[in-house]
Amino acid sequence: MGSSVRHDVNTTDPASVDDQADRVLVSFRSPETDPDDTDDWWVADSEWLRENMTEHTYRRYLRWSHAGPVAVGDEWEEFVNCGCTSPEDVILRVEDIEGGIAIGSETVIEVVSRKDIVEKDIDDTTDDAGQ
Repeated sequence: MGSSVRHDVNTTDPASVDDQADRVLVSFRSPETDPDDTDDWWVADSEWLRENMTEHTYRRYLRWSHAGPVAVGDEWEEFVNCGCTSPEDVILRVEDIEGGIAIGSETVIEVVSRKDIVEKDIDDTTDDAGQ
C-alpha cells in the first residue's frame, strides 16, 4: 500500500475565535505561477475560477478551515471545485487584514486574483515614481 500525506485539520469553531478581523483580503494563484510576476497566468485568472472562489459557500469554507490567527503573507494550498469533478489547485495568500488578527465567523473574506494584486503594486509604484 502507498502512503498518503495527511494535512492537519483545523477544528476551531470560527464563532469561538478572539480578536476577529473585520476583513481579510486573500489572493489566489495557480501553484505553477510565480507569486510576484504577471506572466504565465493561465487558468488561475479565468472568470469561472474567480466566480467559484468568490461564492458565499467557498468563503464560508475558508472561515471554517482557517479559523484563528493569520498574518499577511500566510499561504495555503487549496482547491476549488469547478464542477463536473474538475477541481483546480490554487495557492491562497493573505494580502491584508483589517480590524483584528484572526479569521472568525464575522470576518468578511474578500478573494481576488494574485495577478490583480501584483498589477496594482506595479501601478502604484509607477504612480509614486511619477510624482
